[in-house]
Amino acid sequence: MSPHNIDYILTGKVITLDAAGSIAEAVAVAGDRIVAVGERREILELKGSQTRVTETSGTIIPGFNDAHAHMDTEGLRDHFPSLGHVRSIANVLARISELARATPRGEWIVTMPVGDAPFYFGGPIVLRERRMPTREELDRAAPDHPVCILPPSGYWSLVPCYTALNSLALKLNGLDRNSMSPVEGVELERDVAGDLTGVIVEHNYPDSAQIALLPAVPRFSLQDRRDGILRSVRAYHTVGTTSVYEGHGCAPEVIGAYRDLWQAGDLTMRMHLVVSPTWATDDEAELMMRDWLSHARGAGIGDATLRIGGIFVGYGGEPTAARAARIDPADLGWSCYIKHANEPAHFEMLCMLAAAHDLRIHTIAVDKLYELLPIFERVHAVHDISRRRWVVEHMSHASASDLARLKALGIGVTLIPDYHVWKVGTRFFPLSEADRELVSPTAQLDALGVPVACGTDNSPFNPLATMRAMRTRRERTTGEVLGAGGRTSAELALRAMTQNGAWFSFEENVKGRIMPGYFADLAVLSGCPLATPGEELETLSCLATMVGGRFVHGGV
Repeated sequence: MSPHNIDYILTGKVITLDAAGSIAEAVAVAGDRIVAVGERREILELKGSQTRVTETSGTIIPGFNDAHAHMDTEGLRDHFPSLGHVRSIANVLARISELARATPRGEWIVTMPVGDAPFYFGGPIVLRERRMPTREELDRAAPDHPVCILPPSGYWSLVPCYTALNSLALKLNGLDRNSMSPVEGVELERDVAGDLTGVIVEHNYPDSAQIALLPAVPRFSLQDRRDGILRSVRAYHTVGTTSVYEGHGCAPEVIGAYRDLWQAGDLTMRMHLVVSPTWATDDEAELMMRDWLSHARGAGIGDATLRIGGIFVGYGGEPTAARAARIDPADLGWSCYIKHANEPAHFEMLCMLAAAHDLRIHTIAVDKLYELLPIFERVHAVHDISRRRWVVEHMSHASASDLARLKALGIGVTLIPDYHVWKVGTRFFPLSEADRELVSPTAQLDALGVPVACGTDNSPFNPLATMRAMRTRRERTTGEVLGAGGRTSAELALRAMTQNGAWFSFEENVKGRIMPGYFADLAVLSGCPLATPGEELETLSCLATMVGGRFVHGGV
């Protein structure tokens, strides 16, 4: 390697994640690739007149690869004003009055939810009154404006989630005492006289109240989504994330926003987007798989920055919410995907159709792997899927015998340890200790040789929080360890958030390791994630992030 060709040399502790588990002292970068890794002295000998040297006392790791990110949601949270750190209805009303004074008469006032960011746990429980403000109370704060306090998504908070509207907002949405929710799990709250209080309670994890009941509330425009993605990308880079895999699927409008940024050269995150299809009938599904989704077959189509491949097909789901979403598939709310509701037989039919057209399936398993496996095995008997890299997303709990069945099918698994262990771990407390160990079973899947990668689910988006959950397995409210035998090693936790995700995008030979020929996708942490105790991982900071040989956060 000629010294004149080296663009960057980074020195520090280098965790290569190569097959030998090597620890190096420096890495050399030319163009978008790593060209040399080794001892500090020998790598510095490659320095040319144009080479920039970054010396750090931190630790250089492969960039984080978030395997279930919902990244675009993060930037959308900045679109609406916050209510702030409210602790009473008076606090909420004071904030609404403040916004009313700054908003032209008649225009909408739409805010972020009640509760504390980023999770908004508890919603109105954080208020002294332990309830949402009513329409009459909001009327007093903003008599000349329609007001909507948005709910969070149940996925980045917890259900139930709450919306609050004033009288003008109810009127503009055609809601009165005779109105009924068309969606099961969405409740229009009423007073003792049967009149609407202005509060809507959502018990579904995918947000559907706004889509089904509130057509007049302002939506995110395509430009809002583009701007939100750019904010999201910058935020994710600050924690060392260089690649994202959106296995839950992306609707056409979201794919379009990413495409626009990619075409303009503004996309610095490596993205693999799975298609969230819009079909409404079986005939449409067959037509789309045959004719319209040819670009998503196999490994998909695109380049090293933006690739589109595979489809998401939901298993189960709430039918009335799905029907409401079909009315206008572009009306996504906080979600980036199209809502589906498929009974087992219908899901199997769609899987058979997808396999016939070489479209790999992604689906959310939660605790239903035992129902999905027989379906996948029947599909496999007709269309060998063992090399097609189908994916089970967001799995929470499964038996050891069912995990072993995944290997023969070649199915990969993405897990959300911070969600299932830390956030909602109390759900699994009734299980035996042996079964608790199988909640978010990263270690067990890895031992079986099943491809497994972990994601943040944007709740929160820091990969170190996900690694902390894998290593400590502590539930957030009690501190109780949820199955100590399910803890991962420090090395596996790091691998599950970096190297392993590359398999899902067919890039395991170019991403996820610090080796010559691999993309120069690197994160520089303030300390070593292998040596830092699991409880302290989130004290580490990301000093710099490099994607394709270019610093996108920190650096020189």
